Amino acid sequence: MKKTLTAVLALVLCLSMLIGCSGTAAKTEGGDKATAKIILIDKEGQQYTYDIEFAEGSSLRDALYEAKLIDEDEYSAMFVQNIDGHIANVLEDGCTWMPLDENGKQIMGTFDDIIVANGQTITLQYYIVPDFD
Repeated sequence: MKKTLTAVLALVLCLSMLIGCSGTAAKTEGGDKATAKIILIDKEGQQYTYDIEFAEGSSLRDALYEAKLIDEDEYSAMFVQNIDGHIANVLEDGCTWMPLDENGKQIMGTFDDIIVANGQTITLQYYIVPDFD
């Protein structure tokens, strides 16, 4: 019984640590600042350029939040759809923001997986997801 209780308490402690640490980097990191350029290309092909500052080691989602290009709702949503008032709605319109590097090559991963490097340029291109039906 004592071993079971110890195992359960250890599991609860581990889970609470994971929950408490996930998705909070932008709000809790106070480390060194980094800068990057975000180029957003909307549905009509209009280009918007943002020079942003964020905590070094931030994910793309965190960097956009720190730069106030996405709000709290977008920060906590599954998909980043509204960036500075420009919307790519995957559920209603079948489109999303595709992250591209300086050479126009797609950056693989989610907005949470992509770590923005100091001095990097990332293009977020409005992209209609192909219908494979």
